[in-house]
Amino acid sequence: MIAPLVRALQGEALATPPVWFMRQAGRFLPEYRAIREKATFEQVLYDPDLAAEVTLQPVRRFPKLDGAIIFSDILVILDALGCGVVIPEGGPRLTTTLDQLDPAGPLDERVFEPVQAALRKVRAQLPVHQALLGFAGAPWTLFAYGLEGKGSKNWIRAKAFLHREPVRARQWLDRLADVSALLLNRHIGAGAQGVQLFDTWAGELDREDYETFALPAAERTLSQVSGAPRLYFPRGILPPCLDRLSCEGLAVSWQVPMAEARAAFPHKVLQGNLDPTALLTGKETACRKARAIVETMKGQAHVFNLGHGLLPETDPEVLGAVIDAVKG
Repeated sequence: MIAPLVRALQGEALATPPVWFMRQAGRFLPEYRAIREKATFEQVLYDPDLAAEVTLQPVRRFPKLDGAIIFSDILVILDALGCGVVIPEGGPRLTTTLDQLDPAGPLDERVFEPVQAALRKVRAQLPVHQALLGFAGAPWTLFAYGLEGKGSKNWIRAKAFLHREPVRARQWLDRLADVSALLLNRHIGAGAQGVQLFDTWAGELDREDYETFALPAAERTLSQVSGAPRLYFPRGILPPCLDRLSCEGLAVSWQVPMAEARAAFPHKVLQGNLDPTALLTGKETACRKARAIVETMKGQAHVFNLGHGLLPETDPEVLGAVIDAVKG
C-alpha cells in the first residue's frame, strides 16, 4: 500500500486530501509538555528514543493524520558546521556566527546521527497508511540565523552581508545548500517518504534579493535530493519563478490565497494553507475555513496543512475537529 500522503506528493489528486500539520509534534500537546517537564529541548532533540516518541504522539492522538514529521530542528546544520547552537527557553543562540567561520571548514556529521536513528524508530512503528516526513532548513534561512546568531525581527546583519560581501555570502549559501541536501538525503535513507525544505525567512527579502541569493541556493539543495518527493516552503511569498523549481510540491503560506496558488501552479502539488490563528477562533470558524480550502483545491493534487506551524495555544480538540472536517 502506498500511503495517501505519498500518493498526493507524487501528483495524484485524491478525493480526500491527506493532512498533516507543521509543528504537530510540539508544545500544543499535553503529552509533549509532560516530556518537556523532565527533559530539555536539546535532550529531546538528540535522544532518538525521546525524539521518536514526540514524533509519534500526534499520530497516536489523531489517527486520521496521514503523516508524521520527525521531531528535529533546522539549526542542527549550523551546529554541525561549528556554530555551537544552544536552545534555551527564550529561543536559539549561536556561540559562533558564520562570519567567524570558514565556508570550507569541517562538517561534524555525527550531529545528524540521532535524528537518523529516530527516523528509523518511527518508520518501524508507523502504520502503513501514515507516511514519515523529514525536513531541513533552506540555505537563506540558515544563513539568516547563522549571521545574526539568534532570532531577529529584520535580519539586518544577514541582509547587509549579502551585499557587503557577496562572494563570501554565496560561498556560505552554496555550503549550506550542499549540507541541507546531504541531510535530506540522510533522512530519506533512514526512512523518510517525503521531505520539506523550510525557507522560513524567504519573505523577509525583496524580490530581487530573493531571486539573486535565496532561490538559487534552494534550487541547489533540492536538485541534489532524490528518492522521495520534495516540498519547498517559502514562507510569506509564492513568486511565479517557483514553477521551475526542482521539487514536486510547494507549501503555501497563509498569506497567499489558495485559489491564487492553484492558478499560478497547476502542475505542482500544493500544500496548505489554513492560517494557524484560525485554530484559536474555535471549531466552527476553523472548520469552515478548512473546508473552503479543500473545496478550492478539488481536482488538483493537494495536501491539507496550515500556512505555518501550529501555535502552542492551539486546543487539540479544535485541531481534531479540523481533521474531521477535512476528512469529510
